[in-house]
Amino acid sequence: MAFRTVVISNETELHVQSGQLVVIQERTVRIPLEDIAVLVLEHPRTHVSAAALSLLTEQGVAVAVCDGKHMPTGLLLPCCQHSRQLAVTRQQLGQTQPQRKRLWQRLIRSKIDNQAACLDALHLTDSARLREYSAAVQSGDVTGMEAAAARLYFRRLIPTATRRSPEGPGGSLDYCYAVLRAAIARSLVGHGFYPAVGVHHDSQLNAFNLADDILEPYRPFADYLAIKEETDVQIRADRQRLLSVLQTPCLIQDKMHSVLTAIETTTSSLARAMAERDPTALALPSLIAQAVVPELLPE
Repeated sequence: MAFRTVVISNETELHVQSGQLVVIQERTVRIPLEDIAVLVLEHPRTHVSAAALSLLTEQGVAVAVCDGKHMPTGLLLPCCQHSRQLAVTRQQLGQTQPQRKRLWQRLIRSKIDNQAACLDALHLTDSARLREYSAAVQSGDVTGMEAAAARLYFRRLIPTATRRSPEGPGGSLDYCYAVLRAAIARSLVGHGFYPAVGVHHDSQLNAFNLADDILEPYRPFADYLAIKEETDVQIRADRQRLLSVLQTPCLIQDKMHSVLTAIETTTSSLARAMAERDPTALALPSLIAQAVVPELLPE
């Protein structure tokens, strides 16, 4: 299983040879394609051929391209490689509105529970109130518990700034969310989903509505890492630290895994939940305060 996130931060030539990504800088490094989940191209002078990009996507690697501020702005994903692509797409499109609302209810409850756990991990107050909000989430979140929880959560998480303030950690959060989103989109496509068709998100301008749905319960893992490490997205070492969100330990189906592995479990269980018309089959991650540490988790 792929487990590595590779970031190209210097002027580089990239080639694919004998099943390996060849990274040519001051010295040459070779990385097996089967080990790579996400490739992030940060430096504007990264030279990669169309043939190499084709081989990367054939291997299931998500390739993210960044702008001058190091923020991911584009994503290249594998196309239609699942053996049951049409069957999965039909199941996805065949979900009724009540079924979509119940899936969204589970996603938002998980998100708010993880926000509460994030506050606990950071020794901040009001996690109990967030858990009350989680318990009150109804089908489709018609009473807006997600928004109420977000207001309280970010007031505690970022007391000196707003979520979008330029002086706050917003850039680090957005960067970390983008990394998670790329990994989720990669996994969804690998399981045969059409990522533009969401459970709740339905923007006609968004090619990754479903990825944004699945992202919700994973956001607090990014929040914890960015706030705990006090990262600045403009600093290269801090961006490297933010990428480790995919190796953060989490609990899913009563077992400890990395976030990257948990994403695979969530997307595979989503296929089962849709096929069986059973939203309770959707497996979602739990942020465990004592397990959320910056060290990388080996697979």
